[in-house]
Amino acid sequence: MTVLRTLTLGLFFALAASGLQATVAVKLDVATLTEKSELIVVGKVDSKAAKWDAAKTGIWTHHNVSVSETLKGKHAKTRDVVTRGGVVGTTGQNVSGAGNLEVGTEYVFFLWKDDGGRYRLQGMVQGAFEVSDREGVKYAKNSLAGLSIVDAETLKPTKAAALELKLADLKKEVATELKNQAAAKGDE
Repeated sequence: MTVLRTLTLGLFFALAASGLQATVAVKLDVATLTEKSELIVVGKVDSKAAKWDAAKTGIWTHHNVSVSETLKGKHAKTRDVVTRGGVVGTTGQNVSGAGNLEVGTEYVFFLWKDDGGRYRLQGMVQGAFEVSDREGVKYAKNSLAGLSIVDAETLKPTKAAALELKLADLKKEVATELKNQAAAKGDE
């Protein structure tokens, strides 16, 4: 009986621990991502490298991005986009919801600049829309991987799906939101 009890408790704790592998976040729509981002670019990840921060308290993965288009902010040919976590030597750090950006993949990045001057994904993984081609049409889809989404008003868990749009429609939504923001500033 004690073996069965031990196995049952072990299974319970394993399942409970697996449910804790998420970062809590509010689901962000395109309008909110656009408003809160300092920089929005379309680009391809050319390389990535994990590095310790200056205090050696955290690992950051730096993604060298070739920028093909800037939708908001000042254009530059390349940008360094950082995400929390990575592996340096034999030490690894995993931050659920930080995002796993793949080399050779094109994304639309919604970015904010932290106090250290690093460009980071707005809303964590929500701020990276992977670009894919289906039958000659480009689509952009973000991810909620590693995030436990909560309702913005109640902060209670809610079911949410990733956003997927035609790339052209995503660009139009960003442009419309930027016009709305400019008009609102003119009214102030």
